[in-house]
Amino acid sequence: MSSDQQLSAPSLTTVQVELFWARHRKKILIGAALVFLILIGVGAYIGYQAVRNARAAKAFTSAHDINGWQSVIKRYPGTVAAGNANLQIAAAQATSGQYNESDKTYETFVKDYSGHPLFVNGIFGQASNAEAEGKTDDALKYYSDISSHYSSSYLAPMALYYHGRLTEKNGNLKEALRDFEDVLQRYPQSVIVVLARKDADRLTAKLGLNVQAQPSPSVASASATPQASPASPASQASPNPSGSTTPEAKASPKSTLEP
Repeated sequence: MSSDQQLSAPSLTTVQVELFWARHRKKILIGAALVFLILIGVGAYIGYQAVRNARAAKAFTSAHDINGWQSVIKRYPGTVAAGNANLQIAAAQATSGQYNESDKTYETFVKDYSGHPLFVNGIFGQASNAEAEGKTDDALKYYSDISSHYSSSYLAPMALYYHGRLTEKNGNLKEALRDFEDVLQRYPQSVIVVLARKDADRLTAKLGLNVQAQPSPSVASASATPQASPASPASQASPNPSGSTTPEAKASPKSTLEP
């Protein structure tokens, strides 16, 4: 038989694949079917959640009182809209002076909605309630928690400023000043900077910081340069060739935290 009439022998790889398929064909087909079903299930779940979230958002938009918000929570638990409803209920309860009920609602929100985009609002609400109830230590703790653990949130500069305000109220002026200056340094673009700057300047003056000591009258009189009388030729200053006057030396400002 000529060489061109000879049949090439199948490669070892081809034989191995065919043997593997013959032995495990059933398992492979079942596995592929399971993967396909999982993909279908995931897609259906995602679609269901999208529809559910849309309905929850619509229900939340239509609610205007505690009963309406409670209905959203009951019908769509775990959704962003349900979390928003919790926050609305807690705020409404606090506004009406029901701080105990509001505290419980905020606690439920913080416990059940840790992944909510407005999670920090729950902690800030707890701080506001504690401050309103006269629980200063609790309020300071909540504000400090926000400014340290959620420093990138939009409420962090306000929490830090409020911490300084309460700290000043407790009589710790230097610590309060540090809080106000931290707001200026860490959050220069925040709208709360205007208030922080005003309070920082006020406390700086109140603590007597950045103020140079005034010389005693005897030293001042001894170091004063005598003035020539207007009629005396010496009272006329010699012209400056450059045409400019010599600027007065200014003391460099001291740190606002220097005692």
